[in-house]
Order: sequence, then structure tokens, then C-alpha cells
Amino acid sequence: MYRAQYRIGGWKYRYGGLAFASVLALFTATSFYWSPELQKILEARYSTEQSIEGLRSLIQNIGTALIGAAAIVTSLVLFAMQVNIERMPHGLFRRLSADRRLLSAFALTFLLAIGTATLSTFTEQSLLAPIVLSACWAIIFIIVLFLYAYRRALVLINPLQQLGILINDTRREFRIWQRRAKRAMPLLEQEENADVTPSPMDSTHDLARTTFFQINNRWTDGAKRAVQHAMSFARRYAEQGDHEVSGASLNAVIGINAAYINTKGKTFYANNPFIDNPLASDGFINDTLEHLRKNIQSGIARRDEQQIEQTLQAMAALVQVYLGIDYSSPYSSKSHAHLAAGYLAGAIESVVPHNMADVLLEGQRLMGKSAQYLLANGNPEDIATLSEKIAMIACTGCAREDYRPVTMEGMTQLADLTFALLRSRNHDINFAVGEVRQDVALVVKLFLKVPDTPLSSSHSTYLGPYYSSTSLQSLRSRLTTLVNAILEADSDNEDAQTVTRNIEQWADGIYQTEKELLLEAIKAKSHFTFDIIHWIAGITEILLAVSNAAVCDDHTRDELQKHARWLIATLTWIPDDKETVTFIENFQMTETLFEAAINAHNRGCDEIAKEIGEILLSWTFKGGRYQTGWGTLDRGLCGAAVIALMGGDGWTTELMTSVEAKLSEESAPEQDIRGRAAGEIRERAARLYRDGHWSSRIEMGIAHADHEELRPLLEEIAQSLSPVSAH
Repeated sequence: MYRAQYRIGGWKYRYGGLAFASVLALFTATSFYWSPELQKILEARYSTEQSIEGLRSLIQNIGTALIGAAAIVTSLVLFAMQVNIERMPHGLFRRLSADRRLLSAFALTFLLAIGTATLSTFTEQSLLAPIVLSACWAIIFIIVLFLYAYRRALVLINPLQQLGILINDTRREFRIWQRRAKRAMPLLEQEENADVTPSPMDSTHDLARTTFFQINNRWTDGAKRAVQHAMSFARRYAEQGDHEVSGASLNAVIGINAAYINTKGKTFYANNPFIDNPLASDGFINDTLEHLRKNIQSGIARRDEQQIEQTLQAMAALVQVYLGIDYSSPYSSKSHAHLAAGYLAGAIESVVPHNMADVLLEGQRLMGKSAQYLLANGNPEDIATLSEKIAMIACTGCAREDYRPVTMEGMTQLADLTFALLRSRNHDINFAVGEVRQDVALVVKLFLKVPDTPLSSSHSTYLGPYYSSTSLQSLRSRLTTLVNAILEADSDNEDAQTVTRNIEQWADGIYQTEKELLLEAIKAKSHFTFDIIHWIAGITEILLAVSNAAVCDDHTRDELQKHARWLIATLTWIPDDKETVTFIENFQMTETLFEAAINAHNRGCDEIAKEIGEILLSWTFKGGRYQTGWGTLDRGLCGAAVIALMGGDGWTTELMTSVEAKLSEESAPEQDIRGRAAGEIRERAARLYRDGHWSSRIEMGIAHADHEELRPLLEEIAQSLSPVSAH
């Protein structure tokens, strides 16, 4: 039923007027076809001159009344139009008040009324039927014209309809200029040298059209006035609180710009960093962006958040529109889209001092979307500026508590940009992904200066979109889904190969920033330490998983595994003082390292698993020096024993050698700590078949290990810690 109503409504909108005119014409023709029969009836009724005189007077009076009615209706409608002059710009009022359709309807109404009155002079017995039919149809047409004029006046007064008329007139003007340019082409085209072989590097600019527009350099005056009128609407109605109309006005500006780009065609020129090209600057686009900037300032002055958000959305839409500009070369930068993005970022920055958190949230989203548009249609390097702006605005949450959601949204957008870069078809994202990583590090470092809350960590909450290991919307969660898709891809899947190389470029040097952030989190005693430790371990597993994918070539595999080694090695930089060790062990550091080693072994990366086992052993003795209450020494050695068994006799021998070496160092645990740990290990070796705590990966590993080999190894470790004489 709703579908039928929709189709009927669409049909009425398209063909309703034509259908009504056709029916009216059909009835008119039919009535005159039956006029002979009507003539007989009227001759019988008006058989005397006196009766004909009465009919003549009636027609004359009706015609006179219609003339007066036409004058009154015309005056009222025109007065209503004049009253609305304060609701529209003067130039637009002049255009609409001279509307041809409305004036033509009034003129035709007067002519029909005068014609009706004139019919009284031709009233004779032989012409009764034509005169009566003409008078009747004149009255009907006058009523129809009154209704049409009324509806047309409503259309002209309605600001939304006025904007529609404005756009249509501008598009019509652009089409006229297109036809003129096309007709002028034969006069402006230059002969090409047939001996020159075209190259893919050559530009394909429409030089003839460029010349035509330079000669007629005022061809955009009408469009500029249209943009000015639309912006006047936007400001005026925003001041009145009618944001529906102000939003439609900004959409009109976007539509006019799209029509302008289509008309100008292949006559745009990109900025050249080495040569100043005067054709690269576009006056119409500059004028549009300046109007929007002023509208932002107007909204800030009145603290109209909705007006500001609408204008920011218009700027972001223009970024997308300008990305469609054809610069006639695949290597040209999207200069005008970058210009619009710069205006967008500057406008959002100008809002920061004015306590408008909601506007900043919307601004962060718009900058993130614009950056993704630039990435999809240009080079990865193009997003660096917007990424930096997102990070700078996200840092405002460090200074103001009510701006904390802005920080969270900024981290969300940076995570989205990182993920978009990884899925990009570009083969070189190294610079861009490095810039985004530095921007993330900037936000994290500054936000860690803010005191953390004890129960619900504000650091973990607001930095979570990038570093959370539990949220399904976080970067790590989406990376896991992406890697699973890579693992299922065929070896000749080019898209998967590209993503794999992108992940390798992203991981290159990642250990540097993560080490700095880890140390900053530890220094601040922030619960964010838990997130970054598990994030490091999780990303290490992801890199190893990608290195085993069928689409991964040998070079990329080696690089990914190298990056994984360096990333997990950042956990060795944790200070070894008692306070830090106790703080870190609260976040299950021992369990995390053991799990990372097991995951590496399960991925077939035994050498990396062995290295992680060595890191675990180092942490075990670093944390085992103190009484932390977590049993770090005995649990860590049990975990190291399980890892050593996975590598065979060689690993177990190396483990015992390493244990002896650690015990001989000056920083080795004191004898009483070693004795208690040895007792725990002996007790655990005696009860290997008990049900372990399955929340502990170490206990799970012990339960699944070969107990016949594990028991003597644990006893040997315990003997090294605290020798016990045999009885």
C-alpha cells in the first residue's frame, strides 16, 4: 500500500500538471463539439430581444467583476511578495518578484476578464452557444489561474522553494556557458604535433575551454551571487532559529559548487610546489570557503552550536565534492580539497576556546571522515595534516575535564585512520602511518599527565578506542578480524598481499613509541599500563599470525617477525625497583609473557617463543627479588619450564644454564625468597595431576605438559634455587 502511494505521489509530481491541462483541454473541446445542441436550447430560452439583453448584461457584469477580482488578487499577492522582502536578499527578491510565470498568470487573468466583458458586445441569438461557452470557460480558467498564482506565490515565498529556484537558475546559467564554450571550441583549439608521442605523464587539460573561460573571466558572477544569496539565507534563518532552512541553504551552496566543477571540467590546475601557477587558484572556490568561514565566526559570536555544526558539515561535504575535480593528471595533488580541509580544521580550532564540546566532537568526526576521503582519492601523505589537527584538538581534554569526550573521539578517529591506512591500496604508507602513530603518542603522553581515577580508570576509558584489548570497536579487535580474513585468503590474492605489506610498514618502528608510552604509563602509575602491556602482547601475536599467512612473501615474513621481536622486547625496559615491579605484577605480567610465548609457539615461531621465554625468565628474576604477594619467582619458573619443554632437551639445558647464571648475579633473590619459591615449586611438582586454576595460563600449560618430563625439570629448578640434601 505504501509503495503504491509512493508511486502515485511520484507520478503526480512528474505528470500531474500535464494530466490536469490535458483533461481541461479535453473538456473544452468536448463542450464546443456539443455547441450546436446547446445553441438550440439557448435559442428556445432566449427567443426575444429583451431576454438576450438580460444575458448581455449578465455577461458584462461578470466580466467587470472578474476584472476587479483580478486586480484585487494581483495586488494582494504582490503585496505579500513585497512583505517578504526582509526575508530574502535584495538581489534574489528582484529576481523572484519579476517571476515570469506569476506575472504571466496575472496578465492572462486580466485578458480573460476583459475578454469576458467584451463578449457582451457580441451577444446575438445566432452566437448564443459560443458566447456562453466562452464566458463559462473564461470564468473557469480565471479561477484556475487564481489558484495557480496563489500556489506560485507560496512557492516563491517559501525559502526552501526559493533555494530550489536559485539552484536551478544557477545550473541553467552554467549549462548556457557550457554550450557557449562548446561552440567556441573550433575557434580556440590548437593543432597538435602529430610527431610527438603521447606519454602517460602528459596532462590532458582542456586548453581551449581554459582559454574561453579566461577570455570570459566574469562567467562565474551569477554563481557567486547565488552563493552569496544562499549564505545570506543561512545566516538570517540561523539567527531566527530556523535551522532547517539554514541547513538547506548550505546544501544549496554545495550543489552550486558541484555544478560549477562539472561545468569547468578539465580546466582545473593543481598547486605545484616548485612553480607558481596562477591558474591553480580558483576565485569561486576561495569565495565559497570564505563565506563559510565568516558563517562560522557568526555562529561563534552568537554561540549557535547548530549553525556551527551545519557549516562544518558543509565544509566537510565540499572536501568530498572537490575531490571529484579532474586535474587532468593522475599525479596531481587534490589542491582544492586540501584547501577545504584546511578551512575545516581551522574552523574547528577556532571553536576550542568557546566551551562547545559537542561542536568539537562533531568536528573530530568530520575531520576523520575528510581524512579518509583524502586517503581514498589521493596519496596517504595527504592525511598527515588532518591527523595532526585531530590529535591537537584531542589534547584539549588534558586541560578541561568537560573536553574528555573530545579526547576519546580523537583517539577513535586516529584508530580509524590507522585501520584505513592498513586497508589502503597504496603501496607506500610508511610516512603517513608513522605520522598517525606519532599523533597518537602525543595524545597519550599528554593525557597521562592527567591524574588517573582509582576505580574506573579515565586513562583506559578515554584512550581505549586505540589501546583497549576488550572493546569490540577498538583497533586491536578490528585488526584481529582483518588478520583472520588475510589468513583465509588465497596466496594470489593481491588485496591481501597489499594489506600484509601495509601491516609490515605500520609495525616498522612501532616498538619505539610503545616503549615510550609504556614507561610513561608506569611513571604515572596509571591503570593504562594494563592496556598497553596487553596491547603489546596482542599486536605481537597479530604480527606473527600475519607472517604465517599464505599471501605473505619471505621478505615480508622476516620483517614482520623482526618487528614482533622488537615489540615484545619493549617489556624488558620496565624498571626493576620494588614499587614498579609490584605495580606491574598487578596486571599479570608473568601470565602475559607466558601466553605470548605459547602463542608464538602455536604459530610455528619457535625461535621467537624461545626469546619470549628468555624475557619471561628475566622478568621472573627481576620481579622475584621482592615479596609482591604474587609468587612471581615460582610461577615464572614454572612457566619457563613449560616453555622449555616445548623445545626439547636443548631448551631445557639452556634454561638450567640461564637459571644458574641468574642465581649467581648480585641482583639474585635473597635466600629466604629462593627457599620459599623452591618449596612452592617442589609442592607443585609433587601434585602435577591436580586441577589447576584455569584462569591462569601457566596452570593450564602445566596441566597440558608432559608430566613425566616436567616433574624432574621442576625439581631440578627447585634444587638450584635452594639445595636440599637427599635422604
